[in-house]
Amino acid sequence: MRKHFWLIIGLSWLLAACGSRFFAPPTPTPLPPTPTFTVTPQPSPTTTPSPTPTLQLPDIDAFSIRTHPDGNLYTGDHISLEIIVPDSAIIGGQYSLQVADESGEILGEADFTSFGIGGRQQATLFWVWDTAGLEAGAHEISLTLLPDGLTWTKTITLLPEEELARTDRFALWAYEESDCCLLYYITDTAAQRDIAALLTSADHQAADVMNQFDIEFDEPIIVTLMSRVIGHGGFAGSEIYISYLDRNYAGNDFDIVLHHEMVHILDAHLGGNLRPSILVEGVAVYLSGGHFKPEPLMPRAAALLDLVNDENGGSWYLPLAPLADDFYASQHEIGYLEAGALVEFMVNTWGWDAFNKFYRQIEPGHGGQAAAIDRALQTHFGITLDTLETQFIAALNTLSPTPELRDDVRLTVDFYDTVRRYQQMLDPSAYFLSAWLPDGPQMRQYGITADLARRPNSIENITLETLLATADEQLQASQYSRGAEIVQAVNAVLTALEMGVTQPFDAHPVAAAYYAAVHWLTEIEYQVQRIYIEENGIRAEVSALGNYLMVLELGWDGENIYLQQSQ
Repeated sequence: MRKHFWLIIGLSWLLAACGSRFFAPPTPTPLPPTPTFTVTPQPSPTTTPSPTPTLQLPDIDAFSIRTHPDGNLYTGDHISLEIIVPDSAIIGGQYSLQVADESGEILGEADFTSFGIGGRQQATLFWVWDTAGLEAGAHEISLTLLPDGLTWTKTITLLPEEELARTDRFALWAYEESDCCLLYYITDTAAQRDIAALLTSADHQAADVMNQFDIEFDEPIIVTLMSRVIGHGGFAGSEIYISYLDRNYAGNDFDIVLHHEMVHILDAHLGGNLRPSILVEGVAVYLSGGHFKPEPLMPRAAALLDLVNDENGGSWYLPLAPLADDFYASQHEIGYLEAGALVEFMVNTWGWDAFNKFYRQIEPGHGGQAAAIDRALQTHFGITLDTLETQFIAALNTLSPTPELRDDVRLTVDFYDTVRRYQQMLDPSAYFLSAWLPDGPQMRQYGITADLARRPNSIENITLETLLATADEQLQASQYSRGAEIVQAVNAVLTALEMGVTQPFDAHPVAAAYYAAVHWLTEIEYQVQRIYIEENGIRAEVSALGNYLMVLELGWDGENIYLQQSQ
């Protein structure tokens, strides 16, 4: 008999406020204090006490300061700040950071705490500075480290609001409702253009997840469609956040990511005293039939045993105990693949009901998550974690992954390593261990769209993102040699940038061709979404206004670019 499950998301203010599908511009109201929320499953705590850190106060100049939204800042923006502690320092919660404007008015204060999956030390002030009514130009804010009273200043330049792109300036939150879900999106984006198909997909994925767990959603699932890349494209807490845009340089299959995050929501509400990260993610990958795309989990995990690590000569396979104890810091694609394959192996061995009982009844105790798994395995199945791993590897060794499958796994890892390298260098708000993802309900309540819409948009960013998007397409089409060449091109440019080379895109001919095309199209005020270098020229997918896509056929003789035709 199917059980009914109440998913409490807190929609009362939304349902009361939304008489139409578009949010009216909000009445100016002071923003609330910095919110606290969880946006992705976190490693569960153990009972092992942490040592008290020794205070190591760094030089003020060593703090990094990041402003949000990304890109240029404009009058009218609600500006957030991250004040990041250098890696060598430990200050914990013993200090706080106070921010004041140039008149001396206190804008806000926040403690230094850990931030994101990676636990980076920083003071985080969400929407601390409302710049409505300020003049364009340079403005100085002061930052004071408390209780010491050490103060320094930062100059922030605001551009006139009138210079914002029309789609950003007039962006609103809107929503559509399906049988399962409320899908929130920003106007004039790819999500708005494709919303009918996305609603159908949401209903299909929700029905599948409910069938897998034998549970029904009795309240809508909230899905926020982000028009920029954050992390690898999906997060889940009380709501789901998914990247949906035309230039999605992180790749991934929308249906798979949505299914994965829906699994997280139901899995979390079914609960357990300690749900280890390796199994939390393994269940989501297993029940979704893949990580970023549909994939045979056991054969792909078997390929890890054949792939050789250039640094130490060992295989790409990650031993289960250290993987379980430090899951999110491990190589991302390998960790998720092994986690999904491990859950598949356990379900095939003992059945879903026995696995699910074991999973829900893992108890915290002495040691890390690997030790907790080991104790539960002995209780439920009479084996240790080492024995489980021996049996798992033996099962993998019975499989014979094809050369094509090994190439796919190798390029998948190389591609996403390159995506993260790009993010850390040129799109740091997107990097998954410290992703910038403010509270969705508050963004909607106060009409703030910029944090999930704007992103670094220089010609360098656009060129590298179109290269990555093309590499992902080649990977999905099993064109591994071509995909690997494009990944190599991106890494060559990133290395050149690290070295301070004046013309970094000249580091690889493919990158140089993409840069020339993006530069030419940007000069004539197109927003470039995709670039394809072909035998007879260049094909470009671009947008000029809003979410309307068009295709341009460009001629190219190796130096000069010219328009041939458009569709």
